[in-house]
This record gives sequence, C-alpha cells and structure tokens, in this order.
Amino acid sequence: MAGTVASRNGAFVAALLYIAWLNLAGGEGGQSPVYYNFLMIAAMSLVLFRVVLRNPPDNILRKTGCQAMLLVGLALQIKYSAVFEGVFLGIFLLWSDWRAGNPLNAILRDGFLWCLLALVPTLAVAGFYYADGHGQDWLFANADSIFLRGTRTAATLRDNKLRMLSITLPLIIPAVAGCWWGLKSAVAEKSTVMAFRYLILWAVSACVGVILFGGWYTHYALPLLPPLTLLCAPLWDVPNGGRVCLVLLTACGVVMGRKDIHKHTQQHGNRATLAQLTTVMSQPIGCTFVYQGPVILYDVLPWCGLTNHPFPGHFNEFAERNATGMDPHEEMERILAASPLYVTTEEPAWSEENLAIRSQLYAVLKSRYHEVYRRRQSRSGAFLVVYKLDNRKP
Repeated sequence: MAGTVASRNGAFVAALLYIAWLNLAGGEGGQSPVYYNFLMIAAMSLVLFRVVLRNPPDNILRKTGCQAMLLVGLALQIKYSAVFEGVFLGIFLLWSDWRAGNPLNAILRDGFLWCLLALVPTLAVAGFYYADGHGQDWLFANADSIFLRGTRTAATLRDNKLRMLSITLPLIIPAVAGCWWGLKSAVAEKSTVMAFRYLILWAVSACVGVILFGGWYTHYALPLLPPLTLLCAPLWDVPNGGRVCLVLLTACGVVMGRKDIHKHTQQHGNRATLAQLTTVMSQPIGCTFVYQGPVILYDVLPWCGLTNHPFPGHFNEFAERNATGMDPHEEMERILAASPLYVTTEEPAWSEENLAIRSQLYAVLKSRYHEVYRRRQSRSGAFLVVYKLDNRKP
C-alpha cells in the first residue's frame, strides 16, 4: 500500500515502522487493534487497488465494496471502535459510486448491500445469543454498558492523552512532511494524488475515533498506526535528509519500544515471575481469585468459576462500578463467601480504584488470610501480593 505513494524502499521502511511502533503504543501484548488493524488494512487495500487507482466498472466496484465491508464487519466483531474507519470506507465507496455517474437508485441499492454486509457478523452473533435466551445480556455487554461507564479523574485522562500524543506526534510530523512532498512531486499523476487523499482521509477517520473514545488507555492509539506509517513512507524520497530521518525514526521506535517492553517486564513480571506465582499458589492447589494482578493466573491455576466477571477492573476500577451488569459489592461478598484459597491483589491502592470494594476485600483478608507472596511491581513502590486462606487443609 505504501508503494502507491512512495518508492519501494520507503514503503519497506514504513512497514518496519509500523511493527516497531506497536510496542510504543502498548500493542506488544496483543491488544484488540493489533488484530482488527489487519482486517481494516485488508479492506482499505482492496478499495485502494481496485477503486482508487482505477476506474472500475460497476460490477467490480460493487464486488469490491461487498468484500471490503464484510472485512469491516469482521473487524467490528473484534472491537466496535473500528466503526469510525468503517463508516469512512462506506462513505468513500458511495462517493465512488456517485463519481462513476451511477443513478441514485443504484447508489442506494449498493449502499444498502454494503451496510448489510458490514452488519452481518454482528447480526449473526446477536442472533445466536437471542436464540439461546441471552439476547438482553448481549445487548447490555455490547451497547448499554459503554454508556454506563464512569469517568476517570482529570489528571489521569490528561496524563494518558499526553502519552498518546507523545506516541503519535513523531509519526504525524513526518507523515505531514511526506504528504507535502509526495503531493508536490505527484501533481501530474492523478492516481498517486488520489491515493494520497484516500490515505489522508483514512488517517483522519481513525483520529476521530481515537478522540471520541478518549484517553482511557495508551493502546487506544493503535488504530492510528497503519495510516500514519503509510503516510510516512514518502519521507524516504524527500531530498536532503528524508531517508536519514525515516531510518532514524524507525531506529528510535525499535530502541524505545524495547525499553518499554523491559519496563513492562519489570513492572508486570515475566515467565520466571509466573513460575514463582504458580509454585506458591499450588501448595496446595485451590480456587483462585484475582482482585488485582495478572489474569493469566486463571489460565494456569484453578479458579473454580467463582465469578462470571473475571476481569479485575470490574471490581477494582471506580469508573466501572455501574457498567458491568452486576453489583460489585454483592459479587465480592458472594466470592469471599466461597472462601477462595488464594487471593491476589496489589498494594497500595491505585489512583482510580474503587476504595469501597477494596475495604470490603481487605476486611476479610485481614481476618481470614495471611500473606504468602510479595513482589515489587515498579519503582513507584507498588507490590503484587498473594494472600492464602488460614487453616485450610488440602
């Protein structure tokens, strides 16, 4: 794709740049955009090569739109935040239909078909849940809950937004420079200009999605990486330093990304840490509850289905208190009444924690549990702590 607006070498370096930047944006652990970006790239590339760079006949345009929007629909089933890029692609296809001189009824027919195909995966999943008697559960989890989410503190949101800006700005600046040079040198090549405009609009639509979803987590910036790194590719062809800048940018991404991974390993642990935890929490084997800590413990230790809300943030995050479909106080009481043998937590409380739930948990931990493991999580003084139930025979 980058080769449509840059030389082959510039396109290759831009591809490396995308991989390097995943680590900087928190994607090394496999956040959902790491996976749906692939589907969006596939959909965008179909339209780029078959529609933007050509004047296809109606049947090719319609077929390409069907394939691309079905890919968008699959991306939506990984995470609905892909909707903004999907809407852009749908509008672009409709505009392409209109630009081809097709009558209004044909455009409306194509638009309906493309929208339907984008919704098919979601409708299929929803139909499965409704047929199984869990339609309302599906609707709550996929739609209602996002509007019931609370807000984080202004300080936390500001820090997260600044972090996201620090990640994307080093790509935005060379992308703007590359676009300026590419458009300037490609005035006579209509197809290249169209490709530039298409990729720029893609970047804008991804940016709109990031802005509307807010600065909750650093990995929310991941959808910006494909279009921005594509637009960095023409920097290679800018004389007097363009190649050096692009190579240095990629090298910095690799070095800083490795630094972030090392930091995350120190903070969250590695394979050796997991082995230590598994050993400690297997003497004897018993039910596990992760209030705070690595949820991978649920994959390697018995957790006995203590709750249908295993994600720790459902309990410990204040902003999630009304957005999960359960009362965290009642659910915590039910879990603790089951007397899990091990409970993992972090100390001290973090800035966005639901302190009422924490107090409820620690009242029981102090009376019925004792500490069996403690690991420093970071230089800030946070610890991962494991508590074990008192007087429990194997």
